[in-house]
Amino acid sequence: MRTIVLLPLAFVCSLSLTVMADHPVEAKDIASGPEDILSGRVRLPEPGTVGATSCTALLRCDEVSPSLLEFTTGPGKSMAALLAADVEAWSLDARVEGVDKPLEGDLHGADALVPGALARVVTFPSDAGEVRVSFDRPKTGGAGWLLLADGEEELRLFSHFGGHGAIVGRQVSLHTSLEGGTLIEGRVDLTAPDGVIHQRVLGVEGASSVATFTPGLVGDWTVRTIVHARDHQGVERVRTNQQIMRVVRPELTFVGDVRIMQEADGRIGLTIPVTLLPQGELGGPRRVAVGCEVWGRDGSGELVPVCWVARMHQLPAAGGPASCGLRFDPRWIALAGIDPMSIELRELRAHGAEGFVLLDHDLEPRVLVPEVITASETVPEGIEPGMQAGHSGEVVSGGAPPVDSLVSAAGHVLLISHGYCTDIFPWQTSDFSGDFELFEDYEQNLSHDTFALRFEAYGRNFKSMGIAGHSQGGNAAAHLFTFYWSALDWPTGDRRIQGVGVPWQGTALAGNAAVLGEVFGVGCGTNYDMTYEGSAAWLSFIPGWVREDVWFWTTSFTDGWFYDYCQIVTDILLSDPDDGTVERYAGQLDGGNNGGHKTGWCHTRLMRDPPQCKDPDRNVELSAEAAR
Repeated sequence: MRTIVLLPLAFVCSLSLTVMADHPVEAKDIASGPEDILSGRVRLPEPGTVGATSCTALLRCDEVSPSLLEFTTGPGKSMAALLAADVEAWSLDARVEGVDKPLEGDLHGADALVPGALARVVTFPSDAGEVRVSFDRPKTGGAGWLLLADGEEELRLFSHFGGHGAIVGRQVSLHTSLEGGTLIEGRVDLTAPDGVIHQRVLGVEGASSVATFTPGLVGDWTVRTIVHARDHQGVERVRTNQQIMRVVRPELTFVGDVRIMQEADGRIGLTIPVTLLPQGELGGPRRVAVGCEVWGRDGSGELVPVCWVARMHQLPAAGGPASCGLRFDPRWIALAGIDPMSIELRELRAHGAEGFVLLDHDLEPRVLVPEVITASETVPEGIEPGMQAGHSGEVVSGGAPPVDSLVSAAGHVLLISHGYCTDIFPWQTSDFSGDFELFEDYEQNLSHDTFALRFEAYGRNFKSMGIAGHSQGGNAAAHLFTFYWSALDWPTGDRRIQGVGVPWQGTALAGNAAVLGEVFGVGCGTNYDMTYEGSAAWLSFIPGWVREDVWFWTTSFTDGWFYDYCQIVTDILLSDPDDGTVERYAGQLDGGNNGGHKTGWCHTRLMRDPPQCKDPDRNVELSAEAAR
């Protein structure tokens, strides 16, 4: 436990939450309107729209052939970066055709990839022409990686999985395509959780190809796609992509017909039969999010959407036959104007709470409708309170109950949080006023679900709270408001959830940092929730009414005439503009409130521009407008 510090106009306390114990948390009965179905917000995107794009190459030094170290630069950003555990002992330089003096590499921090990492970097002038890179490994040197950007940014590699996540023992496909060139040859390196590398050759099929693989181990696999390609000028170049593939067990499978019934309080209940695997050796509670679309026929006989319903479930340790339940308010039926006896279901899905890997998916589940279902006696004019979030009476295991001595004197607070794997509190707390609290849980690698439940546990100190989250702290706040009842449901004020630098749509650094574990160790570990694929699956469970209660901001480097970046190494792994960790486009939340984009601020400290959480103007606004 940390010391409670009193600041002017504020009561501030901080608590280390590393040691957790179980306590019950009530899951919400979630529902949202037809617009969320029709807009696609609560549907899984097509796998081909979610993946990784690269115009660079990240290569192990021991797999770099001399031919790869001689290339012609294009008009874009060109550089070579050497990453190694003892990089200060390595040399790295480059010769530009027609220039006598070689360019020597300078040391730069690469904390945004791996905490404490260093890189030796050489940058080339735009359109430098012919470049020859060389490096020397020290006698005691370990593994090293070379990151090459050749400036030909029109030649792009796109790779995506054929589905959302992977089930152990089932075939997975990886699809690759090229823009701005043609494929010569390629391969996929899949590194299993036990460190064994499995290789697959990419068949040459013009601009696209597919590789298939059946994973035999549960856990996070790193997947590298390496291709040799020819650009439109006939120049041969190399492109790589780095991704994470989360492999899980088939914990839950849908079986049989869904039963619909009307409960004593009038709500419509769905009983979904499932088969469960026994928990086995996996430790801790296992949770799944289950959701589906409800449709029915209106007075003209047309099939129309009624609502989308969902709930988080905690699975028992035993396997075998079981059921999951969903429930929604009968006012949705009245509002849609459908015949209650015509109810149909669509897009029944179950996702694991850790990473939101798709466990099972039934496009049109069969339903058994009883003889009588009634709608609300009165037709609401619109969506009324209680229709979107109901009390399920079902609980999951959360974190430790709050300590009584830490209860805020006011009881209505703004909770200010850091994000993933931070080692220091990012916010400039002197910019905040009124009643606020600090959430501090350093150097943690948490799923959105676990992060959210730690918010819930801390929130039991207060009568109500709003949340201002940096980076993953914003994801966790939205997750908490969606799935669980907490102090976040009761604040008053304008802005319930505020987020700065939040990777709503993921970040490419999740995959790139994973493959560099060979050199640096894995730091806090891989986090599938923050990959592009994991983020897309997670977002498909965040309804519009939650998004409407979210305000978000993005930032990027100062944009001048010089070589612009927040972090020189991550800059060429991300698409401009970016804050060194999150790309501007990936920091957008469809349906949320965009507070704007500001240049001259980076994601965190040790970057070229100041950290975004130190912006006093925004911080004062966050404090003044926050719900408490």
